[in-house]
Amino acid sequence: MTAARLFSVSGFAVIGGAVVVAAAMSNCGGSGGERTGGAGSGGSTGNGGSTGNAGSTGTAGNTGTGGRFTCPTDQTLDCTAAPLTLTGGHVTNLSMREWNVMDGKYCNASGLRGSVFSYSGPAPDDGGAPISSNMHGVDAPAENFRLTLMAGPGGYAGGGISFDHCVNASSFNALRFTAWVSGGDLTGCSFQAYLQTFEQRPTSQAPAGGCSAATCYSFPASPDLAPLSSTPKTFTVPFTMLTSSATHTNPIPGQIVGLQWQVNSGPPLEDGGVQQSCMVEIRIDDVDFVTQ
Repeated sequence: MTAARLFSVSGFAVIGGAVVVAAAMSNCGGSGGERTGGAGSGGSTGNGGSTGNAGSTGTAGNTGTGGRFTCPTDQTLDCTAAPLTLTGGHVTNLSMREWNVMDGKYCNASGLRGSVFSYSGPAPDDGGAPISSNMHGVDAPAENFRLTLMAGPGGYAGGGISFDHCVNASSFNALRFTAWVSGGDLTGCSFQAYLQTFEQRPTSQAPAGGCSAATCYSFPASPDLAPLSSTPKTFTVPFTMLTSSATHTNPIPGQIVGLQWQVNSGPPLEDGGVQQSCMVEIRIDDVDFVTQ
């Protein structure tokens, strides 16, 4: 992550509703090419030279030397027979090689493909304006994931990275990522990271998970993480620190289907007071599974 990436900040905005929406950023890169040279001066005619050999064709896809990676386009969350393993534990850094602005998907060198998303809740009972809201997108020039969140009193808001295939990260023991605040303020709210597991992903989602109960979404969550600031900070969260109210039949690292980050409203400042709220824009980058 370079200094040029850290401080490319988009405008700060919030939209209402708890609906997950897709977002795309314009591609600011132009097509590459060589400049045309000027005509040379006339000279004497020489003997015809031999024809040179044709150059070898470069390999496309994951073994290319600069183009975007290619990934399977199917969505199959098979955590038993065919889970995906990640080379070096790398998930994504949303670089130009990994993020495709045209289809709103990321794809890494290990063949992991997926999307970004956001969410908020709970909705009010009176049908009025939502108490929490969210907006998300990938800042393509800055190469990071942008979350614009408002956690109202008693509410939460967040977003994350979904996987099109189940990932087996059992050869690693921690989640690592970089996060910072690029707008607003987290004062009064807490910040957590989550592993999405197949067992707690609803069967009604696409691709479908393995949970059909009313208690889905009990994903393993980290404790409250250290306060974020405008300075990027790298967090390393051991799997053993990620807890859940659900009982997992399968080992959690062997059934990861996504990652998410959530902001929760804080407790009242005084007994009987209103819970605190916050409005903040958070950036996420350099997401990996690691061994520490």
